[in-house]
Amino acid sequence: MPLEEPLATVDRYTYEGLTTGRVALPGRSVHAGVWLRLLRCLLDEVSLSLSGRSSHGRATLEQVWQAAGREERAGLTTWRPYEHLKPGVQEAMLHAAGTALHLVADGTGVAFGRLASTLRREHRHVYDGDRLSPHRSSWQEVVAEMEAALALARTDRDAARQLLILLTLGCHTLDRFEEERAFLFGIGVPAEFIPSARSRSRRSCLTCVPHPWKWNTASGHPSGSVGPGRVAPTSVP
Repeated sequence: MPLEEPLATVDRYTYEGLTTGRVALPGRSVHAGVWLRLLRCLLDEVSLSLSGRSSHGRATLEQVWQAAGREERAGLTTWRPYEHLKPGVQEAMLHAAGTALHLVADGTGVAFGRLASTLRREHRHVYDGDRLSPHRSSWQEVVAEMEAALALARTDRDAARQLLILLTLGCHTLDRFEEERAFLFGIGVPAEFIPSARSRSRRSCLTCVPHPWKWNTASGHPSGSVGPGRVAPTSVP
């Protein structure tokens, strides 16, 4: 028949110590001999008379016995060693000792002494993280403005052309210029809103090249080519 708490906790700790040599208490792992000495101290403490204790010690013992739901000291009137107690009284003392372990582990009871830390669960504070600012950051403002510009470019021809100029300011090749046009197509800007390189060259203002240059109307390619994808600026008459 399985034991009920808190006797099961005392039994589990003792069995673990006898079979492995160590006991994993709430605070840390200890040698089995440390656990047995600690258990014997608890049994002695709960069997002491309340009248001979300090106000704090008396309050602690009263808390333990009330939580255990047993008569204080299991009805003892004279202190006796645990080994000389009747089986029923021994069980009540073990029950009180296990209750004390639970109270300390849960933080509702207080333990003192060198081994007290072994009975308390270690509470580690976890960083909650930075609180979100109610104000938008500079990056969020830039993203919002860019999204607004893209939304306008989908319905306004002039806005689409201005956006193309902005995106191609640093371009130096036709391939790069076409990549920016393709990007605008991909986000939903109508093709008729975005001028091609040829249509802009006829107006002598292809924005992807730092200087004006002209097209060879016979070949359909820019004049002054100086290698794949590169063009040399020429003057427009």
